[in-house]
Amino acid sequence: MADLRIDIMADVVCPWCYLGYTRLKQAIEQLGDDYRIDIRWQPFELHPDMPKNGANRETYLTERFGSPERLNEATHALQQVGIEAGLQFNFSEKGRLPNTKLAHQFILAATKVNLATPFVLATFRAYFTDGKDIGLTSVLEEIATGVGMQKADVEYALSSNAQRLTEKKLAHLRSIDINSVPTYVINDKFMIQGAHDPESFLKVLNDIAQKTP
Repeated sequence: MADLRIDIMADVVCPWCYLGYTRLKQAIEQLGDDYRIDIRWQPFELHPDMPKNGANRETYLTERFGSPERLNEATHALQQVGIEAGLQFNFSEKGRLPNTKLAHQFILAATKVNLATPFVLATFRAYFTDGKDIGLTSVLEEIATGVGMQKADVEYALSSNAQRLTEKKLAHLRSIDINSVPTYVINDKFMIQGAHDPESFLKVLNDIAQKTP
């Protein structure tokens, strides 16, 4: 039996992170019972300059893409890829692009009680499908409760300790030049970047497992 630890560097406003995990999960399901998979979510800020209260999605991303037409093209292409993967990406003109630092603090708290993946997936759905502002404390608390986190877990997510540790993790990843997501580090040795198709993930995981004693 092979043990595979997969550290996933991701941001909850990154659609390719959502897509990438969906494809990775499909690959993992094909590995069978001979593998023990330990997934750890690590924080990354796709928009580190985002104001604390967030910004209008269309205005902010139009500036990044250079024109409304290019943003629309990218959005439609993403929605089509999402449909193929069974994911629904909904965007509105009034949609907010949130600051995700607090969401990462909640992921840290969820990790302590083995609920990180359910929390991350619920946060992806809340943002991309339901159009919720995941920069709001109330929305994050609702998501946390929905996946089974307790009052003490939420209190920890909002604590200065969680904030400090999240900042430390973000700084560490910047220091080792992790500058795009999704990025996957397997068994602290092998790095994969991008939302590859399930077949590519499966081949890589099998290759790594064969090299793992």
